[in-house]
Amino acid sequence: MVAWNRTAVDARAAALRLCLDPRRRRHGAGDRLGAGAGASIEFHDHRPYMPGDDLRHLDWNVLARSDQLVLRRYRQEVAPRVEVLLDTSASMALTPAKAELAATLAALFATLAQRAGDRVQLFAAGAAWRPLAGGGRSDWRPALGDQPCAGAGGLAATPLPPLAPAGERILVSDGLCREGGHAVVRRLGAEAGSICLVQVLSREERDPSATGLLRLEDPEGGAADRVIDAAAI
Repeated sequence: MVAWNRTAVDARAAALRLCLDPRRRRHGAGDRLGAGAGASIEFHDHRPYMPGDDLRHLDWNVLARSDQLVLRRYRQEVAPRVEVLLDTSASMALTPAKAELAATLAALFATLAQRAGDRVQLFAAGAAWRPLAGGGRSDWRPALGDQPCAGAGGLAATPLPPLAPAGERILVSDGLCREGGHAVVRRLGAEAGSICLVQVLSREERDPSATGLLRLEDPEGGAADRVIDAAAI
């Protein structure tokens, strides 16, 4: 299972604040158009219900007429959804420190978002995507510690998690995927309000040394004999 440093998260969260997109964050009440109900009583529009949304904002009239779950949004709304997407594929556990740092960063971002009054949803991706509770509550904490690092999917896993339109997304990963970073950003960044990528690498991955002939084993499958020289690095 993935361990994360709660002491470090609490200490750093006391000195930091999260501002994902300054252009969308103004000052005072009603500072951003989010997905929850705001202080105003002026109706703005509807949007589809997403897992983790507050059921109190469902439009029951629409549900009765069309059997569709939609939320009413008002002119002033202050709680956008922050989505933290954590790569828990096998390569993230190359070293215990790498897995712990990635999970701790995900916990820090979620904590900072909650302290800013944002609604938070965490997703973990190993062989497939898994929701880690969320919806603005703190129950993602035990769920985060129960995640194994396994599988080869990671951020490339399908099907996609239920991401909210205009959500502000943070991806925590080593970025080691066959399809490449551009494809990941296009897929996971679709319809996002903003997207932030945080790369976590072990020292060996970041600064490999020339060690001659080695048998390399990919923790996500496959092995090969290679000469690790300056050209290969």
